[in-house]
Amino acid sequence: MRCALCGGELIEKMVTEEVTDENNHILVKVKAEVCEQCHERYYASGIVDKLIEVKECFKKHSLGLQEIGKVYELVV
Repeated sequence: MRCALCGGELIEKMVTEEVTDENNHILVKVKAEVCEQCHERYYASGIVDKLIEVKECFKKHSLGLQEIGKVYELVV
């Protein structure tokens, strides 16, 4: 398969997607086809559906996640 944007070759990789809800963030590892040239990502429809489901559950605080750290912002 080739990239629709640049024609580059696609390879299957595990990638990290960030799902946010206001100031809260969750990093989700999913499989994607990634273009070797422009790095465009292509997801199977089931993956997209799962990311949407994760975001909805994240907003409802129903994922049972465990906090593993904190993120801070510094404005100078």
